[in-house]
Amino acid sequence: MIGTMRHLLLAIGSLLIAANLNAQTTKEGYALLWSNTIAVVPDSMTNGTHRLPAFTITVFESDGNEAMDLWRAEYKPMSKELSGSKPVKATGVMQPAIATTPLTILASSTSDKKLGIGRLTLAFARNDSVAADEQQAAEKAMYDMAVRYNKAVVQKQITTKEKGLDKATGKQENAQADAAKLDKKSAKLNSDLKKIKAKQGKIQANNAKLSGEIAGLEKKFQMTNNPKDLEKLAKLRSKLTSGEADLAKLMSSEAKLQGNLNKIEGDKPDAAKEEAMRTQTREELEKELDQLRRKLNDIR
Repeated sequence: MIGTMRHLLLAIGSLLIAANLNAQTTKEGYALLWSNTIAVVPDSMTNGTHRLPAFTITVFESDGNEAMDLWRAEYKPMSKELSGSKPVKATGVMQPAIATTPLTILASSTSDKKLGIGRLTLAFARNDSVAADEQQAAEKAMYDMAVRYNKAVVQKQITTKEKGLDKATGKQENAQADAAKLDKKSAKLNSDLKKIKAKQGKIQANNAKLSGEIAGLEKKFQMTNNPKDLEKLAKLRSKLTSGEADLAKLMSSEAKLQGNLNKIEGDKPDAAKEEAMRTQTREELEKELDQLRRKLNDIR
């Protein structure tokens, strides 16, 4: 009967893992949905020359080492001593939900790498050779243990995903800041260009006015040959030269600003693409995290 139950456990495990492989998974390889079934399977365990009844549970998306580590962490505080390895023996275990007297609990674990699961087998006994009377209570405790340990595995996945989300959020915020900086620089350069062009317009208008006055005064001087007109003409020509020099400086500044603006405008598509990519990554991680939290709640 025990052998049949073990084969049944293997068969159920294979079917459940196959279903998981078809479910949506993270890049780390674990499922985003809980599609497994918590089960406690009757088993047996050898302790020297004695064979004791036992129970086996499955810790999904895990292995035997992790399952054993979870058990050790939980049972060490409630045991007088933990010793051995195959099996591990916990003595003086105070577990009121099972017995009012101290228990001896034997534990062993195995891994199924192909299925990606760990199995934990426990025997509850009064001593090294005599099984505890409260086997039904022990079976209930094993079921609750299976729920806790599978939740612990998924909680670890959630913690890892939360760390990944924190990093992704930081990268997204940096990308947003970079894109915003480019927008701010672009706006300032456009504002500066607008001011320069306004100054150019005023200087060009003034230069045009000076050129007109110079042309009129040159005609007048040709007729009057008056030294005073020549003196005025020299001053107007000096102003025009200064105006043309100012205009040339503004045109040079405009060309420099336009070059900077062109570079920024050229960088903006890449910055926007980076921001969009980082935003998508963050949103995907948030979605995965929500699914993992639902997965945790579905383990019962």
